[in-house]
Amino acid sequence: MDNNKNKTVKNFIIKVEEVSKTFHTKGRKPVVALKQVTLQVEEGEVLVIIGPSGSGKSTLLRTLNGLETVDAGHIWIDNVDITRKETNLNQIRQKVGMVFQQFNLFEHKTALANLTLPQTAVLKTSSGKAEATAMALLNKVGLEGMERSYPSQLSGGQQQRVAIARSLVMKPQIMLFDEVTSALDPEAVRGILELMESLAHQGMTMVVVTHEMGFARRAGDRIIFMDGGEILEEGTPQIFFDNPQHPRAQFFLSQVL
Repeated sequence: MDNNKNKTVKNFIIKVEEVSKTFHTKGRKPVVALKQVTLQVEEGEVLVIIGPSGSGKSTLLRTLNGLETVDAGHIWIDNVDITRKETNLNQIRQKVGMVFQQFNLFEHKTALANLTLPQTAVLKTSSGKAEATAMALLNKVGLEGMERSYPSQLSGGQQQRVAIARSLVMKPQIMLFDEVTSALDPEAVRGILELMESLAHQGMTMVVVTHEMGFARRAGDRIIFMDGGEILEEGTPQIFFDNPQHPRAQFFLSQVL
């Protein structure tokens, strides 16, 4: 009899094992950003990372596509160890889209051009096909009719939608979001969070650093709470928000909810 017949095999598309990172600045005390962090993310899962400023959230997120190196430990993206020197990080970054608090758009290019350039330059897509894909994505993120607009002609929320579409245009397996609503006005925040929730419902694997607790509760499959470079607590949104166990998590939630 096969005892494994009814066991669910989890496909961890992200695996982080005992990752540590310390920042050294001349004339200043070293800052320990990550302390032996270990976590896994299943394919299709939405992992939300919360915690106070300076807790290591953004540093952890940046290590997941090699924007930040690690001092110790290993990170696997789709079974590829990205901490090995021989790993081609440019290939990994095609699988891992990242959206930042700042939009990082090409100011001298239209919204359409911001989406077509990565396709033609990196994916070697024909200009016609790249433009068709870009138009479809701009429509998908609610920017129909704004393809010829330059970033300076768009609101902050609209620019962030372009930034999200620019990441999606590369057809990533994973999307990383680093406090993408922090610089937006309340009305724009709502629209961006709804767009992210839509992506989550479509099955996109997402790792989200955010201060938006309502989004974390609604869209997250799992919550991780960090402080001092460590994961202090993790669980489902219901368990974490209704019955946090760690005193630091309890205090944090008492201040933000």
